[in-house]
Amino acid sequence: MGKYQLFVCKVCGDPYLGTGAPSRCPFCGAHEENVVPMDEWGPVWGKPISDISKKHLEEALQLEVGATNFYRNVSKFSKDVWAQKMFKALMKAEKEHAEAIVKILGADMPNIEEMELEEDKARETIEENLAETRKREENAVEVYKMAAAESPDEAVKYFFGELMKIEADHILLTE
Repeated sequence: MGKYQLFVCKVCGDPYLGTGAPSRCPFCGAHEENVVPMDEWGPVWGKPISDISKKHLEEALQLEVGATNFYRNVSKFSKDVWAQKMFKALMKAEKEHAEAIVKILGADMPNIEEMELEEDKARETIEENLAETRKREENAVEVYKMAAAESPDEAVKYFFGELMKIEADHILLTE
């Protein structure tokens, strides 16, 4: 058994205690290469970013908040235990993405529930909720792809690139 140590996710910045790095960040879902020993981690937020990056991050925050609210609603109103658990896990990951975005922006976390839109309500069936999940995640991947391409800030490009990978993983859950 390995030595118990502190790891930090390069995407969300959350700490993880364990005897080895997890295969995914247990908070935001980032891939294994992003969960590094504390002494290898350096925060990407707290540094000045361009107006272009700021605009893309603010748009991403809206997507992540909407996804958080949608997944919370599906988890809460689903009668299926599998759906409750899966959508609760997605809700936590999307909320973590929103929290990472506000860290990069140097902003305060908005009250997510106050930002809930009618389109964030759960659908009638699990099939409809999975279809909505796929639509939201595919849209996020496209938005983050464009943001990564347009951002002049390397740390923000990296962040959007990693978010694309995580959101692509979420699409796989709909198959």
